[in-house]
Amino acid sequence: MGKVREIVTTAICTIVLMLNFHQVTETSNNSTSPPANDSHEERYQTVHNPVNAESSYDYTFVWMTDTQYYSKHHPHIYKSMTNWIASNKEKLSIPYVIHTGDIVNNWDNEEQWKHAVDSMNVLQDAKLPYGVLAGNHDIDLKNKDYTPFSKHFGQAQFENQSYYGDSYKDNRGHYDLLSVNGNKFIMVYMSWGISQEEIDWVNDVLEKHPDHIAFINLHQYLLPTGKRSRLGEDLYEQIIKPNENVVATLSGHYYGASKKVDQIDDNGDGTPDRKVYQLFANYQGISEGGKGYMRLLHVNQEENKIDVKTYSPYLNDYNYYDPKNRPGKDEFTIEVPLEP
Repeated sequence: MGKVREIVTTAICTIVLMLNFHQVTETSNNSTSPPANDSHEERYQTVHNPVNAESSYDYTFVWMTDTQYYSKHHPHIYKSMTNWIASNKEKLSIPYVIHTGDIVNNWDNEEQWKHAVDSMNVLQDAKLPYGVLAGNHDIDLKNKDYTPFSKHFGQAQFENQSYYGDSYKDNRGHYDLLSVNGNKFIMVYMSWGISQEEIDWVNDVLEKHPDHIAFINLHQYLLPTGKRSRLGEDLYEQIIKPNENVVATLSGHYYGASKKVDQIDDNGDGTPDRKVYQLFANYQGISEGGKGYMRLLHVNQEENKIDVKTYSPYLNDYNYYDPKNRPGKDEFTIEVPLEP
C-alpha cells in the first residue's frame, strides 16, 4: 500500500511540474506583447542593451541639428550621417536620435524637403526611433504657417510608433517615451514660436511624467557665448527650474558650440540637488554646411555619466574644435542619475 501511495504521489508531482513549466513558458513567450492599453503613458520604446564588447558604453544617443544646408546643397552629407547612424545601431546600441530643427533652409522648397525626408527615412527603415522639431527655416514666419513641416514631419508620420507620446498642434510640439536598461526617459520637443501656451503644454507633460529623466529639445535656447537667450531665460525660469526631472536642454540655431551648467536647489535647503546641462551645437557655419559633424551622447550607466563627443561620419573625424586648444568645446562629460 505504501508503495502504491508513493507511485501516485510521484505521478501527481510530475503532472503539476509539467503544468507549471507550460505556464511559465507560455508567459515568457508572450512577455514582449504590449499591454492592451492605448493610453500614452503605456507606450514606450523599450530597449535592453547588453554591454557591447566593442564599446565601453551601455548605449548612445545621437543628436543632430540645423541640417538645412545639407538639404539645400549637400544631400549626400546628410545621407552619410543617417547611413552611419543606421549602420552603427547595433555596435553602439543606439536607441534614439534627436534633431533640433532647421531641417531645410527654405520652407517652401519641396526639393529640400525631399532630401531631408530621404535622409531621415534611413532611420525609419532601420527601425531607429527619432524625434524632430521645426526651426525658423522650416516654417513660413510671416504667416506663422507650419504646413510644410506638418506635411513631412507632422503627427501622422509618428503617431503609430510605439515610443510616440503625444502631439501638440500636429507635432509642433511632442514627446517621446523611452525605457533603456531600466531607465525611463522623456524627450520633449517644442518648435520655433514658443509662447506661454507652449510653455504650459510642456509643463503639463513634465508634470505627468515626474519619474522620467527629461531632455528638453529646442531650436533656440543657448547662445554661442554660453549665456541663455531672452527666450532661453524664460524657459529656464518657467520649465527647467520647476521640473526636478529635467537634466539637459539641447539646441542649435546660432553658429558654434557652447554649454552652460546650472546647479539647482530643488528643496530649498541651500544645497544643490541636481545639475542641468544646457548644450548648444551647430556647425553649419563652416564649409559644406557643417561637414557632417553631430553629437554622440555615450551613456555609462554604472558611472552615472554621459560622455559627449562630436563626430563627422562624412569626414570620419572627431572634433571640429581642437580639444587641446578648446578643451570642453566638442567633448566633455555630463553627470546624470542613471541608476534604475
